[in-house]
Amino acid sequence: MHRNVTSGRSRLPLLSILVVALLAAFGSSASARHSGAAQATSGSVTKPATKAQWQKIVAKAKAEGSVTLYTSHNPTNLADVAAKFKAKYGITVQVNRQIDSVLATQVTAEEGGAKAVADIWMQASLPYTLGAVKNGWIVDAVGPDFFNKRFDRTKYVKPGKAWAVAAAVLSLGWNTQRVSGGIKDYPDLLKSEFANGKIGVPQPSVPAYVDFYLWLEQTYGASYVAKLGAQKPKVYLSSLPTSQALNSGELAAAVAVPGTTLDDKAKGAPVDFTTPKTGAWNAPWWGMILKQAPHPNAAQLLANYLVTPAGQQALNHRYGAVLKGIPDTYYVPLRKQKLAELTPAKVAAYQAKWNSMFK
Repeated sequence: MHRNVTSGRSRLPLLSILVVALLAAFGSSASARHSGAAQATSGSVTKPATKAQWQKIVAKAKAEGSVTLYTSHNPTNLADVAAKFKAKYGITVQVNRQIDSVLATQVTAEEGGAKAVADIWMQASLPYTLGAVKNGWIVDAVGPDFFNKRFDRTKYVKPGKAWAVAAAVLSLGWNTQRVSGGIKDYPDLLKSEFANGKIGVPQPSVPAYVDFYLWLEQTYGASYVAKLGAQKPKVYLSSLPTSQALNSGELAAAVAVPGTTLDDKAKGAPVDFTTPKTGAWNAPWWGMILKQAPHPNAAQLLANYLVTPAGQQALNHRYGAVLKGIPDTYYVPLRKQKLAELTPAKVAAYQAKWNSMFK
């Protein structure tokens, strides 16, 4: 499949302290351990490693033997990436899969002086990405596939030294044993048949999910989210446990599950998935090679693999890809999160507002 897509209850933790920490000057403490990974730059323009430099990076990466990826991406796809990368290069990919706010806390601690573990950080919250850029925590990706014409650098290499590598395309899912006739669009969820715990929703615990609810209000009216809250849905930490609840029949419907729901359907699960005609919300994942990476060369090699057709197919099965024509992915115009709407104060304010509607 290849499609174009536009863009019980708990109190939520506030993100102000975390985001302020990300914007603090921890970047000055970053070590220069990246000297082994050749980088060729001219002023502010990044150049690819030469053929000889890249050969040395690959050789050193194999000698390092492993690479650690911190990410909030889908664990099944991550396992596929790890298996295929090891088969190709003999390098083990260690994955620390957490929600973005947890990863931000961990990376902030490592950049602030704790033992560095992460080599690549890949997450979907723009404020965290901008904080890492501002603090100088990131180095340029110099692999050849970042400069291949099929990868549009003008769209995907930004902000700063970060790069878009994927997009979470989240949309409507339902359990076919509990919903007859399916669901076509978000207003369908406001019907009485979906009241009292039949819908699953994610809590806006990170800026990306705050942006999702802002998108709902922008697309379906300012009162839509309040009406959704009045349905008394079940609240989940992220799309993964929501998908599991949908598959088990705990939920009749969900507002934000990934396209991998279609894989579950193919395996016999009583579920289905659709994107409205108006388009689906998406959140870009930004990849960042960290300056303190313990395995800097393996980090360069994995980063490069992730923007190859093979890497995109493994990473973004049923997700948004940054290369055209990758089977079973969505090639999406990435949604531009408005940072002015995602400041620590505004995130905290929206979380409080959301709590008042969904508690």
